[in-house]
Amino acid sequence: MNIEDCFLLGKITKPHGYKGDVILYIDADQPQYYADIDCIYLEIQGRLVPHFLDSVKAHSSAHKLIVQLEGVESEAASRALGGANVFLPIKMLPKLDNREFYLHEVQGWTAVNADSGQLIGTIGKVLDYAMYPILEVQCEGKEVLIPLPSEIKINVDRDARRLSVSIPDGLLDVYLGETSEESDHFWDGEEGETED
Repeated sequence: MNIEDCFLLGKITKPHGYKGDVILYIDADQPQYYADIDCIYLEIQGRLVPHFLDSVKAHSSAHKLIVQLEGVESEAASRALGGANVFLPIKMLPKLDNREFYLHEVQGWTAVNADSGQLIGTIGKVLDYAMYPILEVQCEGKEVLIPLPSEIKINVDRDARRLSVSIPDGLLDVYLGETSEESDHFWDGEEGETED
C-alpha cells in the first residue's frame, strides 16, 4: 500500500495496560465511522505496514479506541508503536455529498466563484484552522486566501475536479486589485479632498 493511496486516520498514542493494547487516536470529525475497522496501516520508518486488529473496544473519549493489534502482546511491543501515524486506504473514507469535501481531496482542483461563475484559480491546499478551513488558491500569479465558514455556499463537482464557493464581495480585489502604491490618488483624511 502506497501512502498516496491512503489518508491519515490518526495516531497510536500509547500502550493501554500490560497485554499489548494501544490507544488509537482518530483525527476525524465523525470517528464512529471507524469503530468497525479490522486492519490499519502504521507508518514505520517511512513505509506503511499493515496490522490486523484482534479486538477493538470503546474508550471514554469519542476520538479514541482501545485496540489489540495481531502479534502485539506485551507492553514493550505496544510502547514501540507509540507515536506511529495510522493510515487507511482512501476508498474507506465515507462518501460526502456535493456540499462537503475532504481537505486533502481538493488540492489541484479549480476554484470558481459560485455567484458569478468566474474562474478564481487553482487550489494549492486547504489550511485547517480551528474556526474554519481556508482555501489557498493561486490566482493570476498571486496567492488568494478564501475563508470557508459554515455560511459560505459550497458546491463540489468531483468529476470535474471543481470547487464552487460563494466568496465575500471585494475579497478578490483585496488580493488582485490596485494597491495604494499604484494609485494616483491619495486620501489625507479630509472629506472630499484628494491630491494627485
